[in-house]
Amino acid sequence: MSWIDALLVLAVLAVLAFWWRIASQPRQEAETAPAGAQLLPTNIPVLSATEAATMTVEATVEPTPTDVPTPVVRSDGVVRHTVRAGETLLGIAGQYGVTVDEIQAANDLQNELIRAGDELFIPITRPENGEDGSIAVASQFEYSVEAGDTIVSIASRFGSTVAEIQRANSLTDNSVIRPGQVLAVPVQQVPSEVLASSAEATPTPASGESRPFVTPSETIYIEPRLIGPPDNAVLSREEAALLRWISVDVLDPNEWYVLLVYPVSGSAQTLPSIWTKATSYRLDAELAPAEGEAAEYAWQVSVVRVKPGVNSQFALEAASPPSELRSFTWR
Repeated sequence: MSWIDALLVLAVLAVLAFWWRIASQPRQEAETAPAGAQLLPTNIPVLSATEAATMTVEATVEPTPTDVPTPVVRSDGVVRHTVRAGETLLGIAGQYGVTVDEIQAANDLQNELIRAGDELFIPITRPENGEDGSIAVASQFEYSVEAGDTIVSIASRFGSTVAEIQRANSLTDNSVIRPGQVLAVPVQQVPSEVLASSAEATPTPASGESRPFVTPSETIYIEPRLIGPPDNAVLSREEAALLRWISVDVLDPNEWYVLLVYPVSGSAQTLPSIWTKATSYRLDAELAPAEGEAAEYAWQVSVVRVKPGVNSQFALEAASPPSELRSFTWR
């Protein structure tokens, strides 16, 4: 073999050795690297732990939005109501004695569409009538809370308001009432005959004895069935609204129909509860709106029993479930 052939063989061997070394490097690095580690391309700079942590934080923190909506601030006389399945704005307005328009304005609603779980702010503040700025209340009753009662249901049943009951009992919007708890329930403009009827039905105790109370009947009547006007009736502003219902039975002296008329929309006014032994009540046309305006009202009836309470006050007791809720509009 000539020396030229020997140089060619050596050159080929050198090239083969070089490529073999290059090919075996990744395998050796993979074998020496810890389990789970990934080999990075050599052209990407390796970051320190501090730099990597900084980049992770910067990538996961979302920028603070600049346009944050202003939260609704609740003031005195405004409560939060969580909508339940099947509730409507009309029904909620009737419960609190406010109008649908007022609820829509307080919650910036463009229509009457609400869903279960929605939270509504209810403006239930009434006009101040007292000389000292307090709300004028004719009578304050006691009521023993029953299972399933809420402040809203108590207020709507007896013609009071949530705000008045909260104020009389030092309750807040988050206060919880329990069965057996005795609440003070202020009711406006209760006729004196109502209080007198309870006294007449109460036996006079002997000297030194406690004053028991035995009603002629502890019956729970069916809900009053409303007759007229029909639901969603439209009445001329020149005619009176005659609200009528079917008698549940002959009422005892201390039992009364309580008619509640709620303002719903338009120029409807807030009216006090109406206590009567009759099965009808006439709202004179004087309450109708001015010409060119409309006033929508909702109304319902229930039977209420009045009797002495435990704290030298009269107590209220529901003697029937409330009737259905109907509405009518004066135009």
